[in-house]
Amino acid sequence: MASNDKQVVHSDVVWYGKPWVVPAAIVRTVTVIVFATLFLTLEFYSGGALAGLVGLPIWGWTLLIFILIWLVSMVEVLVFRLSNSYILCQDGLEVKQGILRLHSFVVTPAGFGDLLVYQSIGGRIFGYGELTVNSQGERETKLRLVRSPVNVASMMRDIMGKPIVRVEGRV
Repeated sequence: MASNDKQVVHSDVVWYGKPWVVPAAIVRTVTVIVFATLFLTLEFYSGGALAGLVGLPIWGWTLLIFILIWLVSMVEVLVFRLSNSYILCQDGLEVKQGILRLHSFVVTPAGFGDLLVYQSIGGRIFGYGELTVNSQGERETKLRLVRSPVNVASMMRDIMGKPIVRVEGRV
């Protein structure tokens, strides 16, 4: 590499996270199973479950519909995970959103305002939450479904609460 060439160095990554969707997937799966069981039970008790409709019994159609509902809800969760990433570096927080169109936002320690942690009851049980980073420009950035949000918030406060010093020669 020639001495004129400058290599872009991404500062040291302190934490990298993606939305933790396992609890959401579990809750959606259990919900679909409960409702499917309820509907199938009602169909069998009413006596209509064994009646045929286009070559398939009613209980088969019901099961097929609930499987499709479950698949759609899992695709939604997977797309959310794939389309969001959070990167905490020594010189700031970068939030990337999107699959086809990428929206990237960086909060530097100089622009950092405050940090809020929100955990619902389910979030406290399963260990996930939402972080809201407010920058001095009145911009609010939400990091959803963060695993161990209190620990991540502590890391963010440590990094973002300190002013950064630029060293010559570093790009």
